[in-house]
Amino acid sequence: MKLDERLDRLTAMTPSEVKAEWRRAFGTPAPPAFGIALTTRAIAARYQEQALGGLTRAELRMLEVQARRNERKPKTAPVVKPGTWLSRTWHGEVHEVVVLDGAYEYRGSRFASLSAIAREITGAHWSGPRFFGLHSPRLGSLKVDAGA
Repeated sequence: MKLDERLDRLTAMTPSEVKAEWRRAFGTPAPPAFGIALTTRAIAARYQEQALGGLTRAELRMLEVQARRNERKPKTAPVVKPGTWLSRTWHGEVHEVVVLDGAYEYRGSRFASLSAIAREITGAHWSGPRFFGLHSPRLGSLKVDAGA
């Protein structure tokens, strides 16, 4: 069967048929986290790989190099606008910080960094942005942009 025909047949399948096709194509059950659309695309990619050939060694090596580069990128500290209030509860006590222009105010004192405030609160070294949740992936789901 030609690739186009296989792809047409795949897009016409019911979800249970797609899952059965996944098992046939990959030899394992379809990952439960995959929706039907992603499962279908992965099977289509497998069909194309079988029909047209997979990636060359040079392409695979290039992807590995790029993946390593992405892992090494240091996280940049988020920029928070002056006037922003940051709040953190630590051992049952609420600590509030006001972002100033180039500094932070905590309990009437100015600090050069959030890390210094986190150290003041905890008595130990912390990453200030992390302590105050500025690296939290939940900010994205709450539609809050710490870098704005």
